[in-house]
Amino acid sequence: MKNSLKYALLLCAIAPFVGSVNATPTLKMWSGSWMTVADNSVGDANPATSQVTWIGSLGNWNLNVDTGTSFPVIGTLDSPQLDLSFDATTSTGGTLWIYLSDNGFGPTFNVSTLANIGGTTGGTVSYWAFGGASNNLFDTTQLLFAGPFNGPSFSADVAGAAINNAGPYSLTEVIEITQPGAGTSSGDAMLSVPDGGTTALLLGAGLLGLGVVASKRKLGSIRI
Repeated sequence: MKNSLKYALLLCAIAPFVGSVNATPTLKMWSGSWMTVADNSVGDANPATSQVTWIGSLGNWNLNVDTGTSFPVIGTLDSPQLDLSFDATTSTGGTLWIYLSDNGFGPTFNVSTLANIGGTTGGTVSYWAFGGASNNLFDTTQLLFAGPFNGPSFSADVAGAAINNAGPYSLTEVIEITQPGAGTSSGDAMLSVPDGGTTALLLGAGLLGLGVVASKRKLGSIRI
């Protein structure tokens, strides 16, 4: 039953964003109801581009800060990064879900995903990372999972599935916080797709193309 609820929540997060193609980092949060905040939209407390912050109350939770960061502040299109920081307090306990998603990434060829997560909690924290070849925000094609982590402090580096996609594709981070009673959970999760040589490969292809053009021009100048 618990797993069914988790996947139902994940599926609900997708529906409003099917077909989205714009690269705009977007936060979604759930605790009895949904809250969605896109970069530079209503509710975004951070004026910087590619950084979206939401501060407020949702269900039994007060989010002191909830910030998502993406390209071009961190990472590149072919070697993207997503960073999700969170600080949430509850006086009664409960479950809080936090999502960060962005799209328009690629090309990335056969590179394993990596996640680093750490923080403190009075309950448990679980982490998922997803990628979407469809380029839809909040896709649920799982790349990796870590947790549940128990408090008071936790830290982990986790390797996940490889991305082999010419792009554009999406990336999503998901945090689940479960608190048995009053308490605070805070931390940071970084999802990375390390440079697998794509940049060098494209640069080499570009230089090769220039070489071919130069050779053709040189041959064209020869009179027989």
